[in-house]
Amino acid sequence: NEYKSYLRMEFKAENDEIFTQINESYANFRGKVEEYYQSTAKCKAAIKKFEDQIEALEEKEEKLSEEDAKLIEGRKAEIEKMCNYLPKENHLLLMLFVGDFNCVLPRNEDKIKYKKQYEMFKLWYIVGQLFFSFINIALGPSRIIEGFLQFYLVWFYCNLTLKESILTHNGSRIRTWWLIQHYLDIVLYGFLLIRNDGEFSIQFSLYIFYMSGCQILQFYYQQGSLYKLRALGRAESMEVSAEGLRVKTFADLQFLTPFFFILYIFQLCNSYTLWHLSEHATNDERWEVVLCSVLFFFISIGNMFTLFRVLVVKYQLYQQRKNKKTTLSRASNINGNKSE
Repeated sequence: NEYKSYLRMEFKAENDEIFTQINESYANFRGKVEEYYQSTAKCKAAIKKFEDQIEALEEKEEKLSEEDAKLIEGRKAEIEKMCNYLPKENHLLLMLFVGDFNCVLPRNEDKIKYKKQYEMFKLWYIVGQLFFSFINIALGPSRIIEGFLQFYLVWFYCNLTLKESILTHNGSRIRTWWLIQHYLDIVLYGFLLIRNDGEFSIQFSLYIFYMSGCQILQFYYQQGSLYKLRALGRAESMEVSAEGLRVKTFADLQFLTPFFFILYIFQLCNSYTLWHLSEHATNDERWEVVLCSVLFFFISIGNMFTLFRVLVVKYQLYQQRKNKKTTLSRASNINGNKSE
C-alpha cells in the first residue's frame, strides 16, 4: 500500500508538471497568435499606405526618372510577393464555396505541401478517368458506366477548380485559359451526364482515354522540367503543372505538340458529331446537344490558339538563345585568332 501510495504521488507530481508545461505552452501560443494578427494588420496598413502613395503619384501624372521608376516597379514586385503570405479577400469562387474564410497559407512549407497534394490529386484522378473510360470501351456502350464516368468528371473538375483557386490565391501562376476551360468542362460534362445518350458513348470514352494519356505524359514532362528550373533558380516553388502545352524547353515542345494537336482535333470531331446528332434529337433535347457541341468547339479553338501562341513564343526564345550562342562562339573565335 505504501508503494502504491508512493507511485500515485509520483504520478501526480509528474502529471502536475506536464500540465503546467501545457498551460505555459498554450499561453505562449495564444500570445504568438495575437502577435501574428497584430503584425499582419500593421503590415497590411503599411502596404495600403504605400499603394495610396503610388496611386496619388500616378494621378498627378508626374514624370519620374528612369532610376526612380525602376525602383518603384521593383518594390511593387516585392510587395506582390509579400501579399501572397498575408490574409486577403477571397474571389468569387472561393466566396461561394468557403465564404469569407482565410485561404492564404502563411508558411512557405504549407504552400508547397498543398501544391504537392494538388499535383498528386490531379495525377491519381486522371489515372482514374483513364481506367473508367477503358472499362466503358472494353465492355461496350453502357449507360451506367458512362453515367458514372461523366459524374466522376464533373466531381473531379469541381474539386480541381476549387484547389486551383486556392493555389492562385497563394501565389501560384495558372494560365487564365486553363481555369476558364475547367469551368467549361464542368458545364459540358454536366450536360452530357443529364443527357447520357448511348450514341456518343464510345467516341466520348475514346476521347477521355486519349486525353487522360496525354495529360499523364505531359504531367511527367512538366514535373521534370519544373524540377530542373527550380534547381537552376528559374522557376518559383509554387509553379504547378497545367493541362495543355506549358513546357519550359523547346525539345519537350517538339515531342508533345503532335499528341496535343491530335487531342484538339478530337475535340473538333466531338463537336461535329454532337452537332450532327442534334439534327435527329427531339425539340426538348436539341438545345442541350447543340450546347455541348458549341462547348467542345469553343474549347478546341481556345486550346489551338493557346498552342499556337506557345509555339510562337517558345520558337522565338529558342532562336534568340541559338543566335546568342552563335554570336558568343564567333566572338570567342575572333579573340582566339587575334591572340594567335
